[in-house]
Amino acid sequence: MSVEHVHIIRHGQTAFNAERRLQGAMPVPLNDCGRRQSQLLGQFLRRWSIDAIYSSPRARAKETAQIIGACLGKAVIEDERLAEIAFGDFEGHTFAEVAERYPAAYAKWESGYRRYRVPGGESRLDVQLRMQAAWGDITAADRGATNVAIVGHSSAMMIFFASMFAHLPAKPVLNTSITTLERCDEIWRIKAFAETPHLDKL
Repeated sequence: MSVEHVHIIRHGQTAFNAERRLQGAMPVPLNDCGRRQSQLLGQFLRRWSIDAIYSSPRARAKETAQIIGACLGKAVIEDERLAEIAFGDFEGHTFAEVAERYPAAYAKWESGYRRYRVPGGESRLDVQLRMQAAWGDITAADRGATNVAIVGHSSAMMIFFASMFAHLPAKPVLNTSITTLERCDEIWRIKAFAETPHLDKL
């Protein structure tokens, strides 16, 4: 039995999200809004018969996954490879602050060159490779799971999506949004992208 549907979820809101600060590897917890978003998401997911929940071990993703898990009666499986890109020296700053404090490094990051590593951090290629490795293991795992959820981070998710699909919807990946990928024979397709039906109640 193989995994047929994967629901890739961005973590709930944090104070840094609200201030548009780069979090990367920092242990930033959810704020009250993020916890409420996660609770609503967990309640919504009860209708989907989720077999397993995987999560980045970063505090904000892990907390989101644990809230979902409590709603679904599922344990959370942590995987370091699902973590957000490590932004190194950029962490804790807004992009405007990064551009002012580290103009040369910021210009290199903005070039989009996939092998460029942020000082003290990772490159887009580093993230792509570890995310692809995690994806391969999760979707190939023969644990009786056909419908799984992955809780992670927007930058790492977008890097991974761009490595899988030539075209992505022009839609923001909001906190606790759900992107569903569906297996179709030997390929995967995007069934839904960055949906937030559970947040209608907020």
